[in-house]
Amino acid sequence: MKISKLTSYYVITFLSLVLLSLVTFFTYEKNSLQTFIGDIMGTTYKVILSTSSKENINQNIFQIFNSVNKEMSTYIPSSSISKLNRTTLNEWMEVSSDFIKVANFSQEVCFLTQGAFDISVGNIVNFYGFGPDKFRDSVDTSKIEKHKQGIGCNSFELNLKNNQIRRVRDVYLDMSGIAKGYAVDLLSDYLDRLSINSYLIELGGEIKFRGNKSSSEPWIIGIENPALIHSPILTISSNDQKNIALATSGEYRNFRKQDGLIISHTIDPRTFRPLKRQHSSVSVIADKALEADALATALNVMGFEEGLKFANTNQIKVIYIFKEEGSYTFQASIWF
Repeated sequence: MKISKLTSYYVITFLSLVLLSLVTFFTYEKNSLQTFIGDIMGTTYKVILSTSSKENINQNIFQIFNSVNKEMSTYIPSSSISKLNRTTLNEWMEVSSDFIKVANFSQEVCFLTQGAFDISVGNIVNFYGFGPDKFRDSVDTSKIEKHKQGIGCNSFELNLKNNQIRRVRDVYLDMSGIAKGYAVDLLSDYLDRLSINSYLIELGGEIKFRGNKSSSEPWIIGIENPALIHSPILTISSNDQKNIALATSGEYRNFRKQDGLIISHTIDPRTFRPLKRQHSSVSVIADKALEADALATALNVMGFEEGLKFANTNQIKVIYIFKEEGSYTFQASIWF
């Protein structure tokens, strides 16, 4: 039977397309996942991705994280935030666009949460031994009064046009509750520019992923069970939640004992004291790690009832984990 030239053309075109799709598929599958690990910001990071890029990704990952650390760490005397904390009141200081973005968003969240998230609380953080100051064996809470002065959302001002910031009250700014989230977003933007469509970033518990682990396997991340540190109480799949960031704020890991008492590392900016909450942790899902990081801290400060109401009103995906009748359970907002 004779086959017309036109039919042959279509058959060859079809087979070529099939072959191309198979090559593309197998290329994707054979792009073995690469894992990059390291230490930064007083914690660890892990980045898993699938790429054939020739760039020095490992070095660039560290440089991106370190650029945020060098600007926003109060443990580095030469950082932008350390320099800002040493300026005289009302003295404008020029900073990077990254620093301005974080400061501006911090202030917005501060007003939104009525002070539950407030980066001007640094003096209190230091007072309880969770900052760069040397840890003390005991804390005289009667001396805390002098550190309360000036704390508030409007304790600093921004000039967005000129990338300038100034303290208008004698406060110590501390971005530790948001800097890691921003660093994750910066790295995510970098990987997106490289057209890397499959990656998972974890920095000190702040997580962001894009795409799936492979064409047949999703990314799966877990929210930790406080009773079984390496066993999740809940898992989230990239099949169900697409291209998200997750941040958790909790008291069961980062705390100190002073005078026989357990002191939380999270300071309530409204009471100027470490948290005393019944819940164990709060996890927030958002598009940006910056947002998830700040809101997780704020909702942790608010507590379960106030925080869940706030989350439901403001369309925030949040999960509270708490202990009930001897075992841990969780409750989520209506948007989760």
